[in-house]
Amino acid sequence: LYHVLLGFRSLYLQNMDGWQWWQLVLSILFVMATQRSAGSQRERIMSLLDQSYDVNEWPNAKQGRPTLISVQMYFNSFGSLNAANMDFTIDMFLRQRWRDPRLQYRTGLESYTIMEQKLQNKVWKPDTYFENVKTAQIHTVSMPNILLRISKTGDVLYSMRVTLTLTCNLELALYPFDAQLCYVRISSYANTDDVIKYIWREEGTALVIEERIEISQFDLLGFSTGEHSNSYVTGNFSGLTASFQLRRQHGYHILQTYVPTILIVSISWVSFWLDPNAVPGRVSLGVTTLLTLTTLAAGIRQSLPPVSYVKAIDVWISYCMIMVFGALLEFTFVNWMANKKMWRSTLPDKITMPRCLAGYPETDEDDSTLEAPKKEGYAPTYIFYARAFDRLSRILFPGSFLVFNLIYWPYYIILQRMIA
Repeated sequence: LYHVLLGFRSLYLQNMDGWQWWQLVLSILFVMATQRSAGSQRERIMSLLDQSYDVNEWPNAKQGRPTLISVQMYFNSFGSLNAANMDFTIDMFLRQRWRDPRLQYRTGLESYTIMEQKLQNKVWKPDTYFENVKTAQIHTVSMPNILLRISKTGDVLYSMRVTLTLTCNLELALYPFDAQLCYVRISSYANTDDVIKYIWREEGTALVIEERIEISQFDLLGFSTGEHSNSYVTGNFSGLTASFQLRRQHGYHILQTYVPTILIVSISWVSFWLDPNAVPGRVSLGVTTLLTLTTLAAGIRQSLPPVSYVKAIDVWISYCMIMVFGALLEFTFVNWMANKKMWRSTLPDKITMPRCLAGYPETDEDDSTLEAPKKEGYAPTYIFYARAFDRLSRILFPGSFLVFNLIYWPYYIILQRMIA
């Protein structure tokens, strides 16, 4: 270094004064000292870990008190809830902070990031696990997404990026007008609460959710944090809970389920305008709509778990089935009436048919030029009454379906908002 400086001095002395020369020397020494400190920092950490550091002993074991683990969760993405499997998927950064007095040092960098896997394994870390996890994955592209940083004061930051599939016990009685409450629960697997005590980071920063996150079919109404304790035969364990309030959106199900079923039910009413003896047309129409509705209902059931209670979608599908099947039964009845022989029947004398159901307009009684109509109800068969029953069904079926809708939609929408 001395000879290098002399060489620089001989080359630039003629163009530099003494003060500029010493500035250059100090700059070179500072850069070299910085590189030297970075290289020696690893040696300092290694010396701390090689002396009397026990990776199996928690940081505050000598003080006889538990180590406080401060936890923060940063959510990158939030997958939609899978109703059939009762789970959801999230991508998040799990950040844990604690103080380890055994890792304190005086000189060198303010903090040092350990990248080596072998060196990371020599540092004590909490054995945190997710209580309601199904599958988990730590990202490894382009290298393991794990951060371990040690500061002068012995503060340790341990962060990792994970993708989790977590269970969520869904209550589907109001499906698809349901609101759900899902959790992310963490705890220590082997260390009891006298060794590790989990706490959330400062209020407002414990849970951070990416602003652009959109959850398919759901609105995120809010989230909260809490602490819990698990008691097993092996001891009491500290834990944390993150809760998410979700409300299902209606748009997808209205377009995929409710609108098609309304159209199918409406098509089944076309048979009321066909002649009671039009057997091929009315049978084909009734059977086709019934089979179409059955297929649609089977597709809806495949996306839901086989729960034992009745869901809101079951109420809707069942009523649509009743409407379509009722239209088919109505045809069976009017076809039987249209072909039943009338023999000495007193029905025309007992029943006065309203003009709207009789099938012909009112005539002017003073018009003597018109031929008096035949007394209503008298015919070789009951076809007069079959046609009247068809005209009555044109009002009853749509009217009952309208009343059902006026009750169904306000009831479940209001109930969803109350629960949410």
